[in-house]
Amino acid sequence: MTAVPKHKMTADEFLAWVETLPSEAGKFELWDGEVVVRHGPGGFEEGELAQHWDAKGAMFVALREAIARARLPCFAAVDGPMVRLSPSRMARPDLLVYCGPKVSRMTREMLNPVILVEVLSPSTEKRDHGVKREGYFTLSSLAHYIIIDPDRPLVIHHKRGAANAVGTEILTGARLRLEPPGLDVDLTEVLAS
Repeated sequence: MTAVPKHKMTADEFLAWVETLPSEAGKFELWDGEVVVRHGPGGFEEGELAQHWDAKGAMFVALREAIARARLPCFAAVDGPMVRLSPSRMARPDLLVYCGPKVSRMTREMLNPVILVEVLSPSTEKRDHGVKREGYFTLSSLAHYIIIDPDRPLVIHHKRGAANAVGTEILTGARLRLEPPGLDVDLTEVLAS
């Protein structure tokens, strides 16, 4: 079991600490300088359910296929890169999409995500709808924040609009248009998972 630091850290100190951990140690985030266990050893906090990883996998495939169809210089990443929200906040979304040159294989932090995705679980639902939504939209590059509720199944799309206003829609169909960057996402498998 990994000992979680009890002292407050900066985002840079947190990244240096995470660098020392073995991959099986779990997944962590930094919130207001405090380390938060996102998933404990082996990827489990309260036991990630199959519906969670199925929804995550289905959304990853849907985004990759949409990127390929659009022939855009964009890339999807699952359970990997961290996103700096402030000098004392680092989040690790379930999925993200960034556009531009492909990042190095040694990259831990994504500086300019265009799309962030979280799949709800009982332990993350309140944070995903609340402080994470607010924190994610502090990123000037972010155009879309998508929340997948695998219990229903349901997709909630938060989109940055004019004058940085954030609009929300609950999707009733299996198609999602993400502009920018110009993706048509087929949610059929996401909603079926």
